[in-house]
Amino acid sequence: MITADIGQCVPPEPESLEQTGLTESLLEQLIVKILYYRGDVYGQDLSKAIGLKFSVIQDIVESLKLRHEVQVKRSLGMGNVGAVFALTEAGRSRAREYLEANQYAGSAPVPLEQYCEMVRQQKPRAGWLTREALRKAFKGMVLTEHVLSQVGPAVSSGNSMLIYGKPGDGKTFLVEQLNNLETAPVYVPHAIECQGNIIQVFDPVYHQPLDVEEPSALAVALEGTSDKRWIKCKRPFIVSGGELSLDMLDLRFNEVSKIYEAPFQLKANNGVYLIDDFGRQRATPHEVLNRWIVPMERRVDYLSFLTGGKMTAPFEAFLVFSTNLNPDDLGDEAFLRRIQYKMLMRGPAENEFIRIFEGFCSARRLPCPKGLVQWFIDKRYRKTGKIFRRCHPRDVLSHALNLMHFEKLPYELNPEILDRAYDSCFLQEEQEGQVMESTIMPSSVPSCADHWGDRLAHIPTAFGTLAYVTSFRNRTNGDYFEVGSVREYGEAETNRTLTRLHSQSFRDWLNLNLEQQCRDLALHIASTEGGVARLRADLHELSRQMIPCDASSAESQLFSNDLMTVLETVCPRPAAVVEDEQWSDEDLKQKIA
Repeated sequence: MITADIGQCVPPEPESLEQTGLTESLLEQLIVKILYYRGDVYGQDLSKAIGLKFSVIQDIVESLKLRHEVQVKRSLGMGNVGAVFALTEAGRSRAREYLEANQYAGSAPVPLEQYCEMVRQQKPRAGWLTREALRKAFKGMVLTEHVLSQVGPAVSSGNSMLIYGKPGDGKTFLVEQLNNLETAPVYVPHAIECQGNIIQVFDPVYHQPLDVEEPSALAVALEGTSDKRWIKCKRPFIVSGGELSLDMLDLRFNEVSKIYEAPFQLKANNGVYLIDDFGRQRATPHEVLNRWIVPMERRVDYLSFLTGGKMTAPFEAFLVFSTNLNPDDLGDEAFLRRIQYKMLMRGPAENEFIRIFEGFCSARRLPCPKGLVQWFIDKRYRKTGKIFRRCHPRDVLSHALNLMHFEKLPYELNPEILDRAYDSCFLQEEQEGQVMESTIMPSSVPSCADHWGDRLAHIPTAFGTLAYVTSFRNRTNGDYFEVGSVREYGEAETNRTLTRLHSQSFRDWLNLNLEQQCRDLALHIASTEGGVARLRADLHELSRQMIPCDASSAESQLFSNDLMTVLETVCPRPAAVVEDEQWSDEDLKQKIA
């Protein structure tokens, strides 16, 4: 992050009630409401909740005790700071009365006068931004020195700016990079008090608090500490798009809590406020520009309370309008004159386009053969007259990456992938004449598991199913391979499916009792050519091949024993072994029965 030369201004911690700028009654209401919501509270925690030293609110607490609205329940012996305070019944009644006015029970607000002074002190000094700091903030973008010279003075002055151009040329992205300019932090109040109204300013959605280290005792003695009613934050960066309406640019009253929420421009003070897609808001461009005329010229904004009162607030946000519409359609010359800086964001030149393309490939570690970008530009831009846009490389290459992932293609760009990615990015004109033929997808493509399930469904025996699946197993490495399945579903999917089916059929046969195994094996022998002699000859190797890799040693031993026992039961070895053992149909029928 780059640090620009902006001094830091720290709000001093109030030492007395007068220095807070608030009335005693307002602080009393806050104390009572905090105790009402939190119950028993230590004096130290009460001080932290209200954002003021306990010495500042001590007299108010004592007054509440004397009126029997606050009581001390116990004490750690360190004075009121170590005492536990709670409301009495009279205090709870008083709290409900205060809550009728508003339900705010946070840090003590900052008076409008103190807020205005602090905002002006935190305003960047003239000439704070250097060319080098801006160049480093835009390090992630491919920009020309001319663009840098246009943006720099506008940012440095903090005046309003209009960026216009065609969609996809990086207008919004350009402004967002200003967030990389890390200047000195700013202090944002939890809330502002004006005419007895509470306006919440700090918004965790838009304000990013910075970690604050507890100051040492020496630092506190020498310099003091900051006002805890303010939060140390990074300079705000707020964006409004098409959802922006005029009521969002004024104080918004919450009917339930009875407090106001600050508008976007107040939250963006000492930061950047981007109105994106200008001209596409709910309000017309004329209405929006009318709303900004006075703030842009006088650097003050007038906000309205529900009661009809007015509040004059500082307007020290760098206001940026971004649009892809024609500026002449947004307003007349008098309106546009009040926007101090205008910049046309042109499309990139060819060398910029190539740099953006190569930068995206580098960021994704995507190999790009030499000359491929030039080939792509010649075919898709130079010959067709298509205009370069800064978003095109990102969009086309993102589509290319998605295509590689979906079709499990090699992770490298080639002309075919770029062509297909381009076609999916942009609208195509339908050509007259016949359409080129392409491969038609089958009406129903079964999965690999369904394919093998259908094949195994025709085998009538559990042992036959096991033997069939085992026949596709490589005796050397234990993998499974079948030419047709590999061609249709790939080697990995075929191996994965047959591995699962092998384990399943192995345990299906193993779970049969001895009588069921005998009948199943006899039926298998009857339906298989080769007779018992072939089964006996390959019994040892067949037994080893039929045991899946995930079988336990106990399952392996049980399978071998069962197979040998069942085979001897179904086909007992005769006293004189005939070289070519044959079984009659009558014998097999008796064994199966």
